[in-house]
Amino acid sequence: MKMLKRLLIGLLTAAGLMASVPASAQAWPSRPLQMIVPQGAGGSTDALARLVAQALGERLGQNVVVDNRAGAGGVLGIGAAAKAAPDGYTLLLGSNTTVAANAFLYASFPVKPLEDFTPLAMAADAPFVFVVPAHSPLKSMSDLMAAAKAAPGKLNYGSGTSSALLCTELLKRAAGIDLTRVPYKSSAQGLNDLIGGQLDVTCEPLSSSMPNVKAGRMRALAQTGAQRSPLAPDIETVAEAGIKGFEYSAWLGFFVPAGVPREISSRLAAELLAVLRLPATADKIRGIGFEPRTADADALAATHRAEMATVAATVRAAGIKAE
Repeated sequence: MKMLKRLLIGLLTAAGLMASVPASAQAWPSRPLQMIVPQGAGGSTDALARLVAQALGERLGQNVVVDNRAGAGGVLGIGAAAKAAPDGYTLLLGSNTTVAANAFLYASFPVKPLEDFTPLAMAADAPFVFVVPAHSPLKSMSDLMAAAKAAPGKLNYGSGTSSALLCTELLKRAAGIDLTRVPYKSSAQGLNDLIGGQLDVTCEPLSSSMPNVKAGRMRALAQTGAQRSPLAPDIETVAEAGIKGFEYSAWLGFFVPAGVPREISSRLAAELLAVLRLPATADKIRGIGFEPRTADADALAATHRAEMATVAATVRAAGIKAE
């Protein structure tokens, strides 16, 4: 009798605990999820999204479908993710540009990044590098600094992406130099002009720059991360070149729309971290051209807040107006 009584009490307690969890969380996931990527298919960000989506789907027992929403520098994809139902079936692979910098660079940016998204997990970093034309007289960062200080504003730089713009503006602040910005609609256009000698310098992803450097079309001056990347161990960092207080990389992290039940967002965060911490995943991320940077939701939230503050200060200092 006592054992039966204890069993009944246990069943009632379990029922009470289940009743306290929203029905949507109890049933989740009962259908495929979508992962919005604010870039087109075929690029390195898309490749990272697909490898994580595959592994995450296997853990959840549901397909995770990558949904590429390219356009307007990522604004279309960010807007779609923010408007998605907060039910845990839509994830966003955001970056320091799409969920931070673009809020200050686009006059019609449709969301408030810190309010409209819930961070889940940090995934990776993309180191950048300052490059010049192959036949440029600038052989090092010291040469670039000397030339820029000797003739303020004479040297120009190309910016086909928000990252190229912010990277160079941060350098200008850290080094106390003046470079003239030449805006482009795409990174490819700017790189073509750099290779052709119409630009003096630009800041581009290390992974996409190295083929041109190795082919002799461009020269790398310094990479922008805190440490040398395994992708280019022979190229010094900007800090090693003597410019203190400078560091730049493009981070990638996963988010959900604000309002997703905590039980679901916590489960998603845990599953993502489990995937990202697999040695095989880290190796694949490096193969794409990123550096693995696994961190939990709190760390991503702190990085996101700091990025917003840094970009705001950089935009104000540079006098950049939202377009």
